[in-house]
Amino acid sequence: MKKQLHFFSILFFVIQYGFSQSIDSFIDTSIEVDSLNVPVNTKQHYFPKEMFPEVIVDWIETEDGIKTKFKIKEGSYDDFVMSWYSKHLHTMKEPLLFNKKINKEVYRFTWLRTFHKPMTFRFEKRDDIYILYWKVLSGAGGYDPGKLETQRIKVLTKKEWDTFITLIKKANFWEMSLSRKSIGYDGSEWIMEGANTKNYRVVSVWSPNKGDFYNACNYLITISGVQIADKNKY
Repeated sequence: MKKQLHFFSILFFVIQYGFSQSIDSFIDTSIEVDSLNVPVNTKQHYFPKEMFPEVIVDWIETEDGIKTKFKIKEGSYDDFVMSWYSKHLHTMKEPLLFNKKINKEVYRFTWLRTFHKPMTFRFEKRDDIYILYWKVLSGAGGYDPGKLETQRIKVLTKKEWDTFITLIKKANFWEMSLSRKSIGYDGSEWIMEGANTKNYRVVSVWSPNKGDFYNACNYLITISGVQIADKNKY
């Protein structure tokens, strides 16, 4: 699995792929779910396939070294990446966010570090109630998910929600390129989803260590109270 992960972490690069992010375009009532909207089928993807189109990579040798050229393969999607991300969310028994209309606003940060425990942080606003859910698996993000090890819920304040939304806006989340950029052998996948009464979006960034997107994701880690050593926050 490690060798395969290394290969794909170098290979995949998804560039801008424009289409409507209206949640209406993704609703799928054929997906079987339980009472918490967790898919019954463990093979069910957690994201609309349009969000992860497949990419063709050309390796070009130049005087300055190897360069890569990327092209989206129309009408296809990256099954490897979607299956990889989804198996961790399914093990966490997380709900789908795209398959039906909702009456709340929710953001979910899924953090898959190659050698460390997978985590997810889901921040929800329904009317004047603000709740953060987070879960930790016993496995590793680049290997098997393991089992659900930690599951916590924390009621937060409007101020904390507003601070997070300010960070999301600074990251320009709803206009970010629908992308997955992975260059390197080991690292981490920072996957952020957003859903509300009108829209759904998911973006994935490989191993950020600064910037507005990093700050928005890191804020969820911080307010959860989960203690992560700086050397493990990659």
